[in-house]
Amino acid sequence: MRHAWAIPLFLLAAHAAFAQTTSPFEPPKEDLGIYAINAGAGLDTPCTYRSAGPLIVKLKVPATMNELELNADGTLKNPAKLVAAKIIGANARVRFPVYDIDSSAQVQGAQPEIDIVSFNNRQIKTLQGVTNQWTDDTLTIPIGQVRFDSPRSRGVLNELKIDVDQGNIGAGEFWCMNMDWISIEFDAAPPIVLFHGINSDASTWDNADAPGVLDALNNAGVLWDRYSTGSNGRSFSNAKDLRGKVVAFLNPLKSTKVNVIAHSKGGLDAQMMQWLYKIPRVVSLTTFSTPHLGTAAGDLAIIAKDSVDDKVNLGWDPDGWVASYVDTWTFGQGPQLPGLRDLTTYEATAAIGAGRRGNISPTFTIGTDADGNKNLALEVAESAGVFPAIAHYAAVRSWVVTAIVASAPIVRYRTVPGTFYGVRTVLDYRTTIVGYRPNDIVVTIQSAHPPYATQYGNGSGFNHSTIKQGSLIPGILAKILPLR
Repeated sequence: MRHAWAIPLFLLAAHAAFAQTTSPFEPPKEDLGIYAINAGAGLDTPCTYRSAGPLIVKLKVPATMNELELNADGTLKNPAKLVAAKIIGANARVRFPVYDIDSSAQVQGAQPEIDIVSFNNRQIKTLQGVTNQWTDDTLTIPIGQVRFDSPRSRGVLNELKIDVDQGNIGAGEFWCMNMDWISIEFDAAPPIVLFHGINSDASTWDNADAPGVLDALNNAGVLWDRYSTGSNGRSFSNAKDLRGKVVAFLNPLKSTKVNVIAHSKGGLDAQMMQWLYKIPRVVSLTTFSTPHLGTAAGDLAIIAKDSVDDKVNLGWDPDGWVASYVDTWTFGQGPQLPGLRDLTTYEATAAIGAGRRGNISPTFTIGTDADGNKNLALEVAESAGVFPAIAHYAAVRSWVVTAIVASAPIVRYRTVPGTFYGVRTVLDYRTTIVGYRPNDIVVTIQSAHPPYATQYGNGSGFNHSTIKQGSLIPGILAKILPLR
């Protein structure tokens, strides 16, 4: 809008337009990679002349990538690397509705309105528009020019600056303009969270137990976090706990989406979380030796822990392996009730039927065969580290029953007369015996790869604990990072 002394009297009525501070364009809803500000310095001002400017708006953009990828000023160290990996898009779009841009005006003694736009101290362009009208203006910015806020670059802000009426410096103030809101939008991969298995915690992903996993995530440049939840809790309660932690992680990013990488029962907890809640949406689930279809070792462990006088197997028990497993403390200080129930084959059948499993697409699965040399025997080296302080003989029992027992549901409890007086409680269970099935001492390869999942691959010579290998991470990331 022209300054009063610079325009004819019959145009003075146009000053009423100065009061317009709200555009007909709505700011976008914030989400992962979409950030906006609709109030504050530089926005919703009266029509602003050069002497009251420049108009400066500052906007925080949270880091959607690993903070190790950032310089101290919040810019990316290697944008091309992250773009190639599909962690972030090559460009960002900056939107900012502006009002009353007289870029084509012809007034005697004055140049047309020239408003120069800069982003983070780089001049980008001059505004184009029409008098007394709003323009939904945009800039396309290379992603390397965006400043990302993180603990490493705390407090950095992006700055959009508009220098008003630069064509008439020294000749007077002829033109003014104002701005409604500003947003920045770019493509971003959902971050990753790591879930642990039963009788464990978030430290299961440390280098000692998962060699190279965290290093591989850091080297790739992805944003990730990990959480501890109930060590031996049921998936229902763990899912509620994990959901709160994931949402707290996602909130600063304005994200409702996440990728999950899980070990063992953590994959069951993730599927339960998705069944209970629509937000966050699990974009992908990758599981290391998760017993999607349950494990007979879990069935038999439940029986072993049941406090009854007698346990009677109504099925076949070749060489007495099942009885030996049930009658000894197989897992030492390993998995306990109540979470152990989620590992049973009968709970798996119920959960799949109810939609509590098989509800995340895509699901990528990794299994392994502990018998790496395929000699149908389990050596000490092949069982190392499965559970804390577990004896090799117990690992062998678990490996054998996992190989030969498909399921062992509890059939009934009954009471019989005691040998000398009273009654005794008897637990009857029925084993279903199959031929040898490769397994990681706890979970068969078949259970690790349910029909609803996409098999990523199998390890060889690893067991249930040591399957967490950093060498697998780059291939996994190549599959999940393009997903939105």
